Amino acid sequence: MHRIRRLSVALTVAGVLGVAAPAVASASSLVTISGATSSYPLVDLLANKYVKLHPHKIRFKITQGGTTVGLANVKDGSDTLADVAQEPSAPADDGLVFYPIAKYAICVVTNKSNPVTNLTPAQVTSIFTGKTKTWSSALGGATATGPIEVFTRTSVAGVLTSFKSLLLEGKSVESSATEESTEGQLRQAVESAPNGIGFLSNYQANKGGLNAAEFNGVACDQATAASGQYQGVADFYEVSKGAATGAAASFINWIDKSPAAKKIIASQWILIG
Repeated sequence: MHRIRRLSVALTVAGVLGVAAPAVASASSLVTISGATSSYPLVDLLANKYVKLHPHKIRFKITQGGTTVGLANVKDGSDTLADVAQEPSAPADDGLVFYPIAKYAICVVTNKSNPVTNLTPAQVTSIFTGKTKTWSSALGGATATGPIEVFTRTSVAGVLTSFKSLLLEGKSVESSATEESTEGQLRQAVESAPNGIGFLSNYQANKGGLNAAEFNGVACDQATAASGQYQGVADFYEVSKGAATGAAASFINWIDKSPAAKKIIASQWILIG
């Protein structure tokens, strides 16, 4: 069965509580991570900070590819950890342990030239499932006219799974939508498409090049997500095959406990708990 737990519990089960950090200190350890593009900026910042605090003791190799890719790599032993942007699903995630490290908001975004103010849940579902195909002022005061150009993520993206469950009533994005492999590519696509609409984590959505629409009258930003006002909030996880041990366990425990890690998370994402 998949498990979601705080690292201190996993370390106790593994029998290495209190000795994981000294083990890492004795030699340089390599931790390989792959997975979600949405959590990559955060994990990269955390890993770089951790290396600075533990010079010559640990190395990271972090790649992207999507949540599904990261999970597959951890299952077959190719990587130590997976970056994951969706909830665990049984039985596909049996044997994996999910460690929540931060929360993020999923924002519906449009081109800057089409500053949609607010979309209702019904409107978002209708647009992304292809029932509503044309822009009009009835859609949050949209200024664009003509066909709506829907952008989505490829099926390996955890943020797509979370978007569907949280903001799309569990339904699928229309098959004719343009798929983008990464969050950065989707952001650039909507920035270049006057009639475009898509969805992004708040980190990408609030960079200034897009319009982030309110969802059901609530702005999509770090503050509303942290306060619990915004509906579309999901978790980022680090995932291991079985309980994390050694260098990987020490890294996740540092994310959970360290003020330095919490400062990084709070800068643009949302703290757990």
